[in-house]
Amino acid sequence: MGSSILSALVISSTILLLPLFSASGAPFTFETVEGKAKQQASKAYSAPAPLEKSLSELDYDGYRLIRSSQENALWAEQELPFRLQFMHPGYRFLKPVKMNIVDHDGNSSPLAFDKKYFDYKDIPELEKTQFNVDGFAGFRILHPLNDVQGQYDELGSFVGASYFRLLGKDQSYGISARGLALNSVTPGAAEEFPDFTEYWFIQPKPEDKSFTLYALLDSPSVTGAYRFIIHPGETTRADITASLFFRKEVKCLGLAPLTSMFWYGENHRERTFPDWRPEVHDSDGLLLKYRNQQTLWRPLYNHHAIRNALFNAKELVGYGLLQRDRDFNNYQDLGNPQHRAPSTWVEPSGEWPSGGIRLIELPTNNEAMDNIVSFYQPAQSPKAGDSLRYSYCLCWEKTHEQQLSPNQVIATRIEKLPGTETLRRFVLDFSGPDLNKLPDNTNITAEVSSTGGTKVTETQCFKNPHTGGWRVAFILDLSKNPTQPTQIHCLLKDLPNQTNLSEIWSYQWTP
Repeated sequence: MGSSILSALVISSTILLLPLFSASGAPFTFETVEGKAKQQASKAYSAPAPLEKSLSELDYDGYRLIRSSQENALWAEQELPFRLQFMHPGYRFLKPVKMNIVDHDGNSSPLAFDKKYFDYKDIPELEKTQFNVDGFAGFRILHPLNDVQGQYDELGSFVGASYFRLLGKDQSYGISARGLALNSVTPGAAEEFPDFTEYWFIQPKPEDKSFTLYALLDSPSVTGAYRFIIHPGETTRADITASLFFRKEVKCLGLAPLTSMFWYGENHRERTFPDWRPEVHDSDGLLLKYRNQQTLWRPLYNHHAIRNALFNAKELVGYGLLQRDRDFNNYQDLGNPQHRAPSTWVEPSGEWPSGGIRLIELPTNNEAMDNIVSFYQPAQSPKAGDSLRYSYCLCWEKTHEQQLSPNQVIATRIEKLPGTETLRRFVLDFSGPDLNKLPDNTNITAEVSSTGGTKVTETQCFKNPHTGGWRVAFILDLSKNPTQPTQIHCLLKDLPNQTNLSEIWSYQWTP
């Protein structure tokens, strides 16, 4: 589905996938995991056995006292470029996940749960307990990411259902990805959260620059096989291949789903919830890029009701939830540095089924809830017995976002005009290398449109001397449609030549 638009940001490499062998001598490849997923799909779903009470009844405070061992991280003694720390079953992580190691000789062997991977000194009641568990809650990948001598930084974590997060250099956790989304906010269908139930880790060699792992996914409706090849760096890239097998019909299938948090931003002038910070979010917008190089930016919003939108994906190159605002002063949060949270960009590889990009914005009154979901939704719902194999690139990045859409919207502000319920003033700031070099007297026009009988008036476009970019201001008159959502679009154009100068700002005003 188009060549990689981040090809300039990462070093291309040829990946040679050699056959690996299990302990029985059978070759271990992606097709091995794929065959296991296919066989599992032919059987009824079997829920995992309940976790023993000493672990399932742990509360948050008790669970956080169990620490992953630094000294006994997998491969720590061998000074390999990657290490693994494991996460303990218990609390909310009630489904133990099996782990396997594939060594340099190509032998795959299970890694049994062992207390040596954990430190229980702060919770003595568990220190002498013998646990009867078949697996772990999840794992962290460690790597010398930030160039501090002798330090292994957290590169990523896989824990809970099919959730995972990765980091690039000088990034802090924020947005998450998932293996799959099933029936998210779908009328008449219960949402499922598939689990990664088993992993295989390819033991790294001292010279390795990437880390490879495989995963088996399972749920009542679908099974799946996944391969992740993770390339750490300033931008950390994961090359992902997935193969799905459906036990049941799925009304809404979400491929390459992203999950983030947006509580409020500069577009929440009318917010009613109190907080001392200017903005609180891990992502502030959805970006779509098409083959004609046109990009569309949808700022996120936390409304009092669910907002559900579907965007055209024809000729799509990629999409992602971005954290554009990198100014600490706009967050003021020392404990949770959201100005360092990564943007996550998805680029489909090869041919994907026709479909669209779904954006779901759930209401929240705090920052603890991941209330933003976006994924690729195929137009055709899969039926029982169907299968689907697809690949994509997932980039976690912070410093090259502008290359995705150089002349972009950097702020959306909204004001309710005094003395009226139906007039809103919108103030948008655009910035970028091409826009910023234009003289103040350049003949630029802001092409603004709205739907549903609403009216746009008093449109202005002028140079912003403080940013070097351009500011657009206009008033939206809702008097003819005060109770229905309104779609608004804005695009900067060179008036004499009628050429586009910016991305498309796309906003949904919801009463």
